[in-house]
Amino acid sequence: MYSKILVPLDGSHLAERALEPALEMARLTDAEIILLEAVQDSLAPVPEARYNVPPRETYRSAITSMKYLRDIAGRLRPEVRKVRWHVEEGDPIDAILSFAHNQDVDVIVMCTHGRSGLLRVVMGSVAEKVALTTHRPVMLVKPDRSTAHVGQHAA
Repeated sequence: MYSKILVPLDGSHLAERALEPALEMARLTDAEIILLEAVQDSLAPVPEARYNVPPRETYRSAITSMKYLRDIAGRLRPEVRKVRWHVEEGDPIDAILSFAHNQDVDVIVMCTHGRSGLLRVVMGSVAEKVALTTHRPVMLVKPDRSTAHVGQHAA
């Protein structure tokens, strides 16, 4: 049924909640799990300010993401046939959609961050935008109350 399962991560324990359902799917279908993280500099939402951002900031973020994904992949390898990881530079929504298309993944498994109300309006939802934009199946894993709003890995 599935041969490629994409799991976008953002470095948070909350996002990692998508790993267990992805693992279960991979075990049942002998599918490959592909871990993806998108990195962008901290001024990306303000394009005018990016002219003075040193490239090493994005480079450091990419290195941190590579180490993080490598560690996650190492934890998953005993459980599934094949795991690989990739770091993309840019907006997370665009990176996920583009990668899913280019790699022809069968399903995207990701966690929602459980935002609601004004915070959701202001911050938006990467998971929701991915699910509404792609034609691929998307499994959204809801956070439990104890893990909502948990921080990301240190840069």
